[in-house]
Amino acid sequence: MPTDSSQPASWLQLRDQAALSKAAARAPPGKLYQYQPLPSDDNFRILELLPGEATENAGGRVRCRLHIERFADAEDKYAAISYVWGDPNDRVPIICDGRIIEVTVNLADALSHIRDRTESRFVWADAICINQEDDTEKGHQVKRMGKVYENAEEVLVWLGSDSEGIAEDCFNLIRDTNEYLDHQLEIYGRPWDMPTITKASPISFDKSRWNKVRTLTKMPWFTRLWVVQEAALAKQCVLLWGNNHLSLAELCELSNFVNYRADFSNLVGQIGTGQVGNNFNAQGSYQSAKSWMQTKPLIKVAHRGSNTMLFLDVLRSGRGMNSTFGVDRVFAFLGNPLARKHGEEELVVEPDYSKSIQEVYFEVACSLLAHPREAPFLLAYVDHHHNECVEGTTLGSDGAFPSWVPRWDKSWRQYSMSYKYYWYRAGGLERNFTAAVQPDKSLLLPVIIFDHLAWTSNTLGQDNLALDPEEWDEDTRAADKPFIDLLFTQVQQAFNKHCHDRYSKVVSASTKSIEDAFSLTLIRQYPVGEEFDLVEHQRNFKAYLQAIRKLVAKHSTSTRERMRGTARKWLTSFRSGSSDAFIYERRLYYTHNRRFAITESGRFGLVASFAELNDVCCICPGMQVPLILRPREDSRYGLVGESYIHGVMAGEVMEQLEKGEVQLEDIVLV
Repeated sequence: MPTDSSQPASWLQLRDQAALSKAAARAPPGKLYQYQPLPSDDNFRILELLPGEATENAGGRVRCRLHIERFADAEDKYAAISYVWGDPNDRVPIICDGRIIEVTVNLADALSHIRDRTESRFVWADAICINQEDDTEKGHQVKRMGKVYENAEEVLVWLGSDSEGIAEDCFNLIRDTNEYLDHQLEIYGRPWDMPTITKASPISFDKSRWNKVRTLTKMPWFTRLWVVQEAALAKQCVLLWGNNHLSLAELCELSNFVNYRADFSNLVGQIGTGQVGNNFNAQGSYQSAKSWMQTKPLIKVAHRGSNTMLFLDVLRSGRGMNSTFGVDRVFAFLGNPLARKHGEEELVVEPDYSKSIQEVYFEVACSLLAHPREAPFLLAYVDHHHNECVEGTTLGSDGAFPSWVPRWDKSWRQYSMSYKYYWYRAGGLERNFTAAVQPDKSLLLPVIIFDHLAWTSNTLGQDNLALDPEEWDEDTRAADKPFIDLLFTQVQQAFNKHCHDRYSKVVSASTKSIEDAFSLTLIRQYPVGEEFDLVEHQRNFKAYLQAIRKLVAKHSTSTRERMRGTARKWLTSFRSGSSDAFIYERRLYYTHNRRFAITESGRFGLVASFAELNDVCCICPGMQVPLILRPREDSRYGLVGESYIHGVMAGEVMEQLEKGEVQLEDIVLV
């Protein structure tokens, strides 16, 4: 029996051959399918899915044929399938051109549901259309993967079978809710200008129904790394759950309303749309001309706002997602238009599965250091997972990485403080960032060392600062004071011990007291220009303190069961989205996995969890935020991470440089 044809066929020929394909696929399987090499990088394989009934257990019932086609001739002639591979050891045979290809059960089920009952259907599925045993072909095809999804008529997302029978009601709930909220948005213009959403609205607030949405958003597809690009490049993207379908646009629209409206979020409860929103933010950076992201009003506006992203932001979006290969945490995003070297069409790295993650991540870092858009932010995206990383080594079997090279294969531990259009300008407005990679993979970097760490708190947990006792850890629940009050007491004591004679570094004309500096540092903000209102901030912080102290008082006088009832009732009535207390609480998430720090000169700061006493604070001209460095015995440094240092974020140290009060020096990061 023939394998995939060596010459591209026309689409008319493919249609004419459909009948022959049926006969070919009925032939007894003699041996495993043998792939023939693709004629060139301009070719790819298309799967002709022969007709058949949808079944829950597809197995060998799926019959198909592979054809080779040119990218230029195939646009809108096929559907691309996006799915989770599932257990790679749990495989079933399908019949392709009379021979056997073993695929995962999940893909076999997808093909069984997607095929037409009476006609052939042309689709693309990576596990079949790419020879998975040929690393060279995989590298070439990954390079063109973006074109595969961009050229498809639609992308079909296979979520799995609807074994509980909840998909239809779940999808209807999402559509009906969006219909009402979109109408409100049309009337009032902006989501935050819409009236308060209450249970009197026509939206269903039956928690059992919203639990179905949570079941949906917790499906493995939403945390699969490759789905960001696969969905982003689609003209239309359709979620398939059993025999039910929903546009991905509907789910992303709902996710955006949950994000913008705290009142709505509180009413529907925890439905797990955070990952959907994270994916959507990264998907918006692809900026495709024809996109499902233009089909709903709220995501259409959000999509336009995504053109300010860096390629670093796209890479960071994949840190918490699932991938079999570490190199795919870069390769999976090479279809993004931002994945190009400065002034060139060449990719930031060539997809090559023979390369180690050390090689790939280092190459990407070097390419981004050479790009003026990305270079000032690269070092701020380092998010170490172990203290050894600061020394330029990584524990484990994956070898050593320079401390300045971001690890994309490790889950994020903290929120980055450096964003392209945020107001921070610690390294000056008109300065260019410069750094030079050395032959030994160290980095030569001009910096201003302006301070050292004199004290740090224990690592902070954002949950212990939440206005929700159920999120606190056991020690915080057992304490007779709120965590923030205990932290402030520690800060006061440490300040008096280390910096009692340097009060002026903390308290300036705009920051009236140590309490102001403390409360502002926790939300990495201080008065700059006319945009920040210190009085409003003080009101928000005061309301937050009153609220969290009330919660602690309720907790100390109630049993755990009674507390859940009384506190939850109070929080439900209080959490309207406009409360001053919750405004401050929402800004505290940058404290997650960081330490509160005091420098030798009396400045307050938020630093990485691996920061230690005597680490140095420095500013690189052209960077938004200060860095914390670890001095080494060989006079070189390890990068600890980015930081917020109160009183230097608006370029104050750069002004000192201009006056000759501080010096610029070259240091080496290992």
